[in-house]
Amino acid sequence: MEYLFFVVCLTAAVTDILWRRIPNIWLGSWFLTGLLLAGWGMLPISGVVSLAADSTVCFPEDWQSAVSYLGRAAAVSLILIPAWRLRMTGAGDVKLCSIMAAFMGLGAFIRCICYSLFFGSILSVFYMIRTQSFRRRMGGFLAWFGQCISCNRWVPYRKEQNMEGTIPFAPVLLAGYLLWWQQLSW
Repeated sequence: MEYLFFVVCLTAAVTDILWRRIPNIWLGSWFLTGLLLAGWGMLPISGVVSLAADSTVCFPEDWQSAVSYLGRAAAVSLILIPAWRLRMTGAGDVKLCSIMAAFMGLGAFIRCICYSLFFGSILSVFYMIRTQSFRRRMGGFLAWFGQCISCNRWVPYRKEQNMEGTIPFAPVLLAGYLLWWQQLSW
């Protein structure tokens, strides 16, 4: 199963790098595939994605796993939708994170997203140093935060949809997933 989900993350990363989009048809098909696998008992109710050698394929008896799968996806979507509404991340990234949590389980997903955010922050700092935009970007972020405080509400981070200077998040999620996956073999 880990190899199967690696293909999902790798393809999402490639499309995010090339087109700055993760196609909905791709994400939707993998979401439904995961739901079917969960319904057949091939995904756990919680924890690590694995296929037990002695598991039996039986749809009606494992409905709790499918409900848990849907619950994990819904919970992560609800948590990340505000970041999308504030234009801090893309909708495809939110959907990919939801699918990751549904496949992996919440504990594994939390570790994976922490690794991803760590990698993303290092990548962002290197990018800002290379383009000599660190001071300008930090000033823009502090101005946005000050505007949120002065307005007493959250305002969108980027008013325009200019993607220049942004880093695609799916490759960063892939790096976090690979580190999590590597820890499974330790």
